[in-house]
Amino acid sequence: MKRSILGLMYLIHGMRNAGIDVDSRLESIGIQADALDPSSIIHPSLEWDILKVIGENVEPETGLFIGQHYSLAGYGPLLMLLVTCNTVYDAIEKGIQYQGLTYLYGVLGIENSEHQIALTYQPIDLDSEMGRLRAQCEISGTHKFLDDIYKMMGLTAPSVRIELPFAQPQDVEVLKQYHDYYGSDLHFGCEKASFWINNDVMQLKIPSADPITHRVYEVKCVEELARLNAEEEKIPALIQRVNDYLELQQGVIPSMAAVAQALNLPERTLRHQLQQLNTSYKQIREQLIKNKALRLIEYKEYSIEVIAELLGYSEPAAFNHAFKRWFGQSPRQYGK
Repeated sequence: MKRSILGLMYLIHGMRNAGIDVDSRLESIGIQADALDPSSIIHPSLEWDILKVIGENVEPETGLFIGQHYSLAGYGPLLMLLVTCNTVYDAIEKGIQYQGLTYLYGVLGIENSEHQIALTYQPIDLDSEMGRLRAQCEISGTHKFLDDIYKMMGLTAPSVRIELPFAQPQDVEVLKQYHDYYGSDLHFGCEKASFWINNDVMQLKIPSADPITHRVYEVKCVEELARLNAEEEKIPALIQRVNDYLELQQGVIPSMAAVAQALNLPERTLRHQLQQLNTSYKQIREQLIKNKALRLIEYKEYSIEVIAELLGYSEPAAFNHAFKRWFGQSPRQYGK
């Protein structure tokens, strides 16, 4: 299943703030960070390829800082679903149920003891430096998410016992940074990450609970999961890779040469292989622009002029002409 690109964008933002020259690393594979389209989605394999480039030689412990730059704002319908739940425990369960709408690679779960309940996070890779960096980011981000969502719900953040699936840092200053962020009840060397909270806190009623609004946003979450799953159509891998790369950016669509560079292929080879699949870069590019145009118009959040700019048209008239050629009516007529 594809994912929102916002997880990658927040990661890039955090790496910038950590003093990592992430922009030049992205440019080496033909990506401009500030041109990334926040409404786009990305296949996990492409995202992982990008992460291997921008995360090269970055110490995994840096993820503690990077994860603190993840934001609630990008969670959209899922965030509204959580804050309209009846109790904190209900919100935790919904978060696990719809974790496909989060930024996480790891797997969320829930565990019970006699007096406590834990939100757990199981990393998918702790053997590689990139895997550990990603896990550090996501665990740090989950901790921030829990704190932020308590504040948003008008509740006081509870005391939490935190278990981490990493060895305890030997550097005293680094260890202090972990305790400063996670608190004193912190334990290293565990099987997975766990956030243990007392049962009575889990049963607190959420002040913003609203069953009607909750049902509305649950429908939106189901629809968004269906959209992400629908993107997993069985199409040739090369076409999927080209499409996924083009999907990332807004404004000027990358050239075929830039795409070939990003995919680590000679341009002639890319052209020939697409011909063998009865398509071309131009056809893939045009289909992507058509799909994005429909999606942006259906959002009803942008003017035609803004949509034209986001799709790389210098003039709205050129976009109007192309849209009418594709769909037989103008963008404004379609949006009515």
